[in-house]
Amino acid sequence: MRKFFLTLFCLGAVLTLDAAAELNIRFVNSEIILQQYRAVQSVVETFNRDVQGWNDEAQRRKREIEELQRELESQSLMLSNERRQEKDMEYQRRLNEYEQYVQSIWGPEGLVEQRNEELLRPIINKVQALLAQIAAEEGYDFILDAADNNILYADPEHDLTQDIVDLLNSEEVGD
Repeated sequence: MRKFFLTLFCLGAVLTLDAAAELNIRFVNSEIILQQYRAVQSVVETFNRDVQGWNDEAQRRKREIEELQRELESQSLMLSNERRQEKDMEYQRRLNEYEQYVQSIWGPEGLVEQRNEELLRPIINKVQALLAQIAAEEGYDFILDAADNNILYADPEHDLTQDIVDLLNSEEVGD
């Protein structure tokens, strides 16, 4: 029985290899495409400007909280209990607001993630459309992405990365 399953497995593997030999497969490296596609540079600059603005605002809020904490520490002996509690509450309120702000910007589904998606989605869609067009024109069955390290070996002859970068950049010049 064991020999039967082993034989069946080997037969299946041979049939699979035979079918795979008929497939027309190419690959790209999406990281290289994004590094070399000129349109991405302006997107990165816009994204970095936005992030810097959020960083500046976070730093401003943090400085205000630190100043309030210093005031509280330096004046705590001179303040009445009621005034000290008010200052403590103000400090806690601002600290909570700061933490909420940081979370809304850098947390899961925060503005950084949303802005990145908003800026990169059109580029990704354009690359995917171009890959689909090339696959249809050239008769490719699969175009894999080497950037995710799932391709253990591929003949560099089948690498379409530079072709895609050149096409994308030539379209930018024509725009």
